Order: sequence, then structure tokens, then C-alpha cells
Amino acid sequence: MTLRFVATSLAAFLFAGSALAEECPDTVTEDSGVRRQQAKKWFSKGEDAIKLNDDLVALKAYQCSLKFVPHGFTAFNIAQIAERVGDLELAVASYNQYLLLVPDAKDLDDINRKVEALKERLARVKQQEKAAKAPKPAPVARPIEPPPVVAPTTQGSEQGQGAVDVSTTESSGPNYRTYAWISYGGAAAFVLGGVITNLMSRSKMETCREKYSQNDRVAADSSCSDAKPLAYTSYVLFGIGGAAAALGTFFVLRPTESSEVAMAPLSEGGLALRWGGRF
Repeated sequence: MTLRFVATSLAAFLFAGSALAEECPDTVTEDSGVRRQQAKKWFSKGEDAIKLNDDLVALKAYQCSLKFVPHGFTAFNIAQIAERVGDLELAVASYNQYLLLVPDAKDLDDINRKVEALKERLARVKQQEKAAKAPKPAPVARPIEPPPVVAPTTQGSEQGQGAVDVSTTESSGPNYRTYAWISYGGAAAFVLGGVITNLMSRSKMETCREKYSQNDRVAADSSCSDAKPLAYTSYVLFGIGGAAAALGTFFVLRPTESSEVAMAPLSEGGLALRWGGRF
């Protein structure tokens, strides 16, 4: 490390400290000579800060110099530094001030194009900031969809290859199983009543024959007369019981949700009616 490098570094450190410590005066004197001295002083501070790559210190120094004496070159330096640090509004304002202070500038067209480009960049930045600050819309609740309707499956595939399904199912309606039990119960009751009355009729007929053999016509005729209505009653009860049994069988064979009737082909030819289910 050479002595010259140490001296340069120390000078730069002392300058940065002094520049930061000294603030730009708030008041501007009416003495033009003093204003020029102040403007020159702060312009030199800005140049020194540029050499040290300290843009912020240079920017403050140039702005202070411009406050004392508006000069086109000072405004141009401020515009370039502002563009470099990203202060686009200050860059546009300073370039416009430069053109006002130097209306016949040779780089007039270039500066105008640069100003327009900076304005476009500034507009995009503001639009992005506005979009970032805008509240996001609340999520829209999706309507609850009803469950899909599942079509009933056919039972032809479960009855063997070539089976023709002629089954009928009922998802709702009367309970034929209960009707069948009631019909069978009634049939049993009527048949039982028919058996009892038939036995009573036979007993009366036996008494009638016995009395005739004993030549007791009065008692025989009375027994025979009592036997006839009992016999007819038993026949009626048997008939009603048979009808009730047939009705119960009809309810048993009636297709329900768990029953199926199908026409299935036979191996030797022809078709066979097949019924199956759960009672």
C-alpha cells in the first residue's frame, strides 16, 4: 500500500464527512457576488462527490448550487444523477429546467427524446404502483352443484350371455310382501274354518244315517238338515281360502326391486322363462 493511496483515501473520507456535516444554507442572500461564491462552492462539492461515486451527496450539492445561481450545466448534472438513482420525476423536471436555461442547446432533440422516454417509464411505474395498492376482489363463491343422477343399470349382463331382460322394477309403491303374508294368513284361516265346518257337517251326516237305521226319522231329518248348511259353509270357506292363496302367490310372483324375470336361451334350443328374487 503506497503512501499516495493512503493519502487519497484519507482525503476522500474527510471530504465525505465534511460534506455530510455541512448543510445547504436555508436563506439566499441578495448579494450576487455572495450567491456566485456559494454556487461555485457547492458545485465543486458536487464534482468531488462524483469522483467518489457518491451520487446522493453530489445530488444535494448540485441542488444547493442551483438554488444560489440557476445554471444550465448544474441542472443537467442533477438530471443525469436523478436518472441514475431512479428519481424519474426529478430527472424530467431537471432536464426541462436545463432546456429553459439553455434554449439553444445543441442536444435539444436528444434531451426532448430522453424526456419523453422518461415520462413513459414514469407512467408505467405509477401504473404498477397503483395496481399493487388496489384491493384485490373477494373470491366469488362457487354454487353448490347437485350430485349427478345415476341411471339405473340393466340386469341383462347378470343373467348370462344372450338373456333377454323383461324384468320390471319398482322403486316405490305398495309392499307386496306384506300383502302376500296377509293373503296366505287369510287363506290358512279360511281353510281351517272350512275343515272345521266340514267335520261338523260329516258328524251331522253320521248322526242322520244312524237315526235312519234306528227308524228315528224326526231326529234323522233334523241332523240331515243341520248337516247341509255346514257342508255348504265349508265349501265356501275352502273356495275363499283357495282364492286368498292364489292372491298371495300372485303377490309373491309380482316383480319387485329385488326380483327379476328373464327369457334365457336353452342349450338344446328354445327359450325358458326364469324368475328369481328375494321374498
